[in-house]
Amino acid sequence: MRILLVRPRRMDLMTAFGGITCEPLELETLLPVCRQVGRTELYDGITEERRFTDVLLAFRPDVMALTGYLTQEREMAEYIRLTKRACPACTVIVGGVHAQLNYRRLCWPGVDYVFRTESADWFRSLLEALDRGEMPIGIPGLCRREGGRFVETPYEPCDIDTLPRPDRSGWAERADWFRYLDFARLSTLKTAVSCPFRCEFCYGRNLHGGRYQPRRLELVMEELEEVPGDTVFIVDSDFLLEETRVEAFLDALEERGIRKTFLCYGRADFIAGHPALTARLCRCGFRLFLVGLEGIRDQRLEAWNKGTTREINEACLQVLNACGADCMGLLLADPDFTAADFQALYRWAKEHGLRYTSVQVLTPIPPTPLYERKKGELLSNDLRQWDLAHLLLEPVHMGRRVFMLRYYWLMARLVLLGWRRGAYHFVTPAYLGRAVGRWRRRRAALR
Repeated sequence: MRILLVRPRRMDLMTAFGGITCEPLELETLLPVCRQVGRTELYDGITEERRFTDVLLAFRPDVMALTGYLTQEREMAEYIRLTKRACPACTVIVGGVHAQLNYRRLCWPGVDYVFRTESADWFRSLLEALDRGEMPIGIPGLCRREGGRFVETPYEPCDIDTLPRPDRSGWAERADWFRYLDFARLSTLKTAVSCPFRCEFCYGRNLHGGRYQPRRLELVMEELEEVPGDTVFIVDSDFLLEETRVEAFLDALEERGIRKTFLCYGRADFIAGHPALTARLCRCGFRLFLVGLEGIRDQRLEAWNKGTTREINEACLQVLNACGADCMGLLLADPDFTAADFQALYRWAKEHGLRYTSVQVLTPIPPTPLYERKKGELLSNDLRQWDLAHLLLEPVHMGRRVFMLRYYWLMARLVLLGWRRGAYHFVTPAYLGRAVGRWRRRRAALR
C-alpha cells in the first residue's frame, strides 16, 4: 500500500510572509504507523514547491490522507479533486482538528472517509482494513461513505499517551521554514490536549471531547530529548495550568540536562499568581509566553467568560518584564469597538512594555458557543475571511470599511512599536526577497 499524507498550502499574507510556520506535527505523528502499513510520503503544501499533480503521478498513492483548518477548506477540496483526477481509485481520508468538530462540512464528493479521532492506532486499523479490501467497521469517530450518504460511529477521545512519537526525519530539510517571528528553526512539542477553561470564543477547548488530558511527563521528556533544533514551541492550548506539573517539567529538564529555548501558551492569571515559578521557567530557557490577554476592559473579559481582569493582565506583564521575558500579547478587536477603543489598545501596549502584540478580529468559529450565538449574524460565508483578520460581524459604531482601516492601522502601529523595541529583527530586505520568491513558486504548486 502507498500512503500519501498531505498538509494543504495556505496562501494568505502570513503564510507568504513566513513569519509563523510550524512543522506538520499531526502528520508526523501518523507517519510511524503509516510506515508500518506501507510505503509513505509526506507532502507539506506549506513548504513544498513541487507540483502536487507531479507527486501524485510519480507516487501513485492508494490512500491520500489530508488535514487542514477551516480557512483551508477550498484548498483541501482542490487537493481532493486533483487526487481523484490523477488516481481515480485512490481512497481519500480527511482528518485533523477541523474534521474532529466540523466533520459534516467535509463530506464532499471525492471524500471516502472522515477520520475524527486523534488515535494513531485507530488510523492504522483503518489503513489495515483498506489494505485487506475490507470495510472498516467499529472504528470510533469514523465517518464512511455508503452509497450516497455517510455513516458515522460516535467519537471517543483516545488516550493520548498511546500516541507514537512523531517522526521528524524530514525536519532538517525544511527547518529554515519553521519559525515563530524572531525564533527560527523551530521544533513543535505537544504535551496536552484541550483546556479546562471555558472561553466562549475558543476552538481548542472543545477538542478531545472537551476533556483536558496531559501526557505522562516521562513520555514528554523522552520526546523532548530527541526533538531537533535548539528552539521548541510547546503548542498546548495552555501549558501553564498545573503548578505541580510545571515544577516537575522543570525538575526533569534539569535532571536530564536539556537546554533549549522554549515558547509556550500561558494564562495571565497563572503568570501573575506564580512570579517565582515564572522566574524559574525563564532561567530554564522560556523566552516567549503567548498570553491570551484578549482585552483591557473588564466588562468584555467577563462577557467572553475569560475569567481574568485588566488588573491580572497588567500584573502578568509586570512579572514577565521583571524576568526579562517577552509576552506575545494576544488581543481581540470586538465589533463593538469605538475609535477610542482602538487607540486605547495601542496606548496600553505601549505603556506596558509589549514588543510583540497580535490583535485578532473577534471571529465566531464553529462550533464554539460564540458561533452558536452569532451564526445568524455572519456577514460572509467566504472561508478565506475566517482567518481572524476579517470582519464577520457587523460593527456597532462605524462602517465596515472604517473598522477595518482602523484595525490595519492599529496593527501597523503595533508592529512598528515592536520593531523600535528590538522585535522583528529577522525582517530584512534579503528575507523579504526570499519570501516573495517562495510565494511565486508555491502559487504554482497546487496544480
